[in-house]
Amino acid sequence: MDRDDPNKADPASESIVLEVSQPFSNHNGGQIAFGPDGYLYVGLGDGGRGGDPRLNGQNPATLLGSLLRIDPLRPDGGLGLGEGENYRIPEDNPFSSDSGTRAEIWAYGFRNPWRFSFDRETGGLWLGDVGQNL
Repeated sequence: MDRDDPNKADPASESIVLEVSQPFSNHNGGQIAFGPDGYLYVGLGDGGRGGDPRLNGQNPATLLGSLLRIDPLRPDGGLGLGEGENYRIPEDNPFSSDSGTRAEIWAYGFRNPWRFSFDRETGGLWLGDVGQNL
């Protein structure tokens, strides 16, 4: 933030946390929010086109079609496990130790997870996905 105004961002402080290549022009990204656990959740669509032609939504080796859970704050000061990215992967992510699956993934199999919310009482996550024709 700007030192003189805490409600103003400082453009010089930009730090790219994660970039994901997109094969098509739609279903590219959704909501980004911190959860009650302090981690950053990122909704990513399957990359676009009708019918998910590259089957990204069912492929846990890609970040596309997934809800990610990462720690961009890196309290250890290191790069962590994010394949050279500027974040750490929480050790309790469901796929953090599965080979062939991206450890950033919290859930996958989505077409376009554009909205999600955390239940204030339980902390549970609710996610809205977009269907092909409905």
